[in-house]
Amino acid sequence: MPRLLTIVIAAAVAALLALPAAASAKTFTKTFRYGPITVAGYEVKQTEADFDAPEPDFDGYVTGMSVDVVDKQGNQVPISRLMLHHIVFHNFGPKLGAKRDQTCSRFTMLNSTTVIPAVSERFYGAGEERQKLVLPPGYGYRTTKQDNWTLTWMLMNHRAVTDSAYIQYKVTLTDDPATTPVTPYWADVENCYTDPQFTVPGGGEPGSRFTKQVTWTAPRDMRIVAAGGHVHGGAYDVTLRQPQCQDRSLITSVPAWGTAKHPFYNVKPVLHEPGPIFMTRTLSASGFPVAKGEQLQLTTSYDAQLPHTRAMGIMVFYAADAKEPPQPCSPLPTDVVTQRTTQPHRESPPRFTVPLTGLNRKGQAIKIAAPPGTRVQAADNALVRIKDFQFSRTNLKLPVGARLSWRFDDDQLHDVTLASGPRGFASTHLSNRRTFTQEFDTPGTYKVFCSLHPVRMTQTIEVG
Repeated sequence: MPRLLTIVIAAAVAALLALPAAASAKTFTKTFRYGPITVAGYEVKQTEADFDAPEPDFDGYVTGMSVDVVDKQGNQVPISRLMLHHIVFHNFGPKLGAKRDQTCSRFTMLNSTTVIPAVSERFYGAGEERQKLVLPPGYGYRTTKQDNWTLTWMLMNHRAVTDSAYIQYKVTLTDDPATTPVTPYWADVENCYTDPQFTVPGGGEPGSRFTKQVTWTAPRDMRIVAAGGHVHGGAYDVTLRQPQCQDRSLITSVPAWGTAKHPFYNVKPVLHEPGPIFMTRTLSASGFPVAKGEQLQLTTSYDAQLPHTRAMGIMVFYAADAKEPPQPCSPLPTDVVTQRTTQPHRESPPRFTVPLTGLNRKGQAIKIAAPPGTRVQAADNALVRIKDFQFSRTNLKLPVGARLSWRFDDDQLHDVTLASGPRGFASTHLSNRRTFTQEFDTPGTYKVFCSLHPVRMTQTIEVG
């Protein structure tokens, strides 16, 4: 009996000694900075892939992330100086192709022509609303010391002087072996484009909605445990649905819009329609069950009365592999948590008119009714050349129903985007003598700019 007792005690001690290994799991937040990034006065600067972005160099899991723009001392840079319009984090693993994007096999780049294989995985993104990566306790995005992160971003300088700052991101990490890994899914109604924009033409009845959607098939049995959306000015929501399950909604991300006093509506110059200040996030520890082969549909809805150009509808959701294959249209979870903002806000998208902006003699941005130049009558199928950051004809008059083409002669990318007018339209980013054509069926004055050079390149078109 004493010998047996000794064996039992020894086993108990060994078990106790094994406990600290699990209890010593590290959980911490680390801050990274990319930069400095220099942005010229009133410049809209963007990049498709910065390969020298710092990453955690850690074997474990990412359980949270946030991003901001800061100065050398780490102080937040106000949007009256620089605005981070959007940022996307990619992970291509130890080498290109080691990780693959879950919803795209290839990406179309900013020039609208170059197509590359999707040899990296989009795992986190944020816009003006500063969306955060938030997961329920016990879940994490796998990272290793061999991983390589890249960044896609756009910064807007709201001042006449050259400015510089850093993109700063905070990453919460853990090496707890009990963490359940999640896979990121980038759902986008204009997916697989570096600039996934679309246009809401406007002209609808007050209160009407413009919707755009995309459907794809779940590649595996999964449980969606977290999700958040991204939209632009004029949006009502972005929703993930199961069409085969009586078209039920799984997750809806709703924007919160700043009050009239919010900096988004008071920063000068105005370079685009302001976006939301927050998007709701959805969490569920048990997860929304999705069976392999089930269809998932992403739908975004916008105000249809007014034009909204360069709109987006994105939802990034995180899913764990299902331990047991769920039945099709399984019951939805009962532990759903929706995170909302506590800031003062408006719930409906406010009516907002984007003005044209020009430069005065001191080189300062000012609101203008039209760019310099005499208004010229043009016929159907007229051509405007874009050369040396200028429209060859800045003020035109067209008959109703006429078509107008722009030829982009610069090597530099430009676009044609409606600022305000009766109907919305926008081209992709173009260069090297490619053309874009728009038909004008609705009379009125169309104020147009290049969204990449909104202060330098403006145009007006009177149709009637």
